[in-house]
Amino acid sequence: MNSNFIEIAQKYLTNKSKLKFIKVYERYFNSIKDKKLNILEIGIDKGESLRLWKEYFPNATICGIDIEKKNFIINGVNFLYGDQSDILFLKKITENYRFFDIIIDDGSHICSHIIKSFNFLYPFLQNKGLYIVEDLQTSYIPRYGGSRLKLNKFSTSMNFFKRLSDCVNYEHLNRPFYSKNKFDGLVEYVHFYQNIVFIKKGVSKKYYHSHKNNKSLLDTLMEILSKFFN
Repeated sequence: MNSNFIEIAQKYLTNKSKLKFIKVYERYFNSIKDKKLNILEIGIDKGESLRLWKEYFPNATICGIDIEKKNFIINGVNFLYGDQSDILFLKKITENYRFFDIIIDDGSHICSHIIKSFNFLYPFLQNKGLYIVEDLQTSYIPRYGGSRLKLNKFSTSMNFFKRLSDCVNYEHLNRPFYSKNKFDGLVEYVHFYQNIVFIKKGVSKKYYHSHKNNKSLLDTLMEILSKFFN
């Protein structure tokens, strides 16, 4: 069986090739392609990317979800139908699969949907698992909840994932009035490429507190105050 990701991708008419995502995906998937994985993709479309995952990950259990029912099947791939922003629907999926190793959001591309799905599904991502969101260009398109002018708009998916980078290094933000994020210490990295982001789940090590032995009075005061303003 051919295990070359780029060659397999050329067989399927997925827009991942057109958008130049394929070479990026290969960097992250090559080392795990033969593992037993649970993979969830949000957005089925014509099923081409699910066919790609099925061939490239021969030992994976794959589920695709979509708001619109499809008139085709893919052997070995489970289809579920519902809204990615419907928590009750997502809950049914996690109750069935428990945990995922890879989650790919290629769904509605609406910023609020992307953020809502991530907030619910991330706790069901395995440690060292990957959460991938495609088509982040919608963060700059008003009809998707984005903005072409206000690039720091708080509610866009792009700015949501930018803020996750603070969760990687949250321990260094040991200051009063810092509002702690629920993902602090649970993100190993956030990697941005054009129109796509890769988030790896992992527990941060406590470098700052464990290695700083000689604290000044100011350091101690700041640490105490921080506990009250989290």
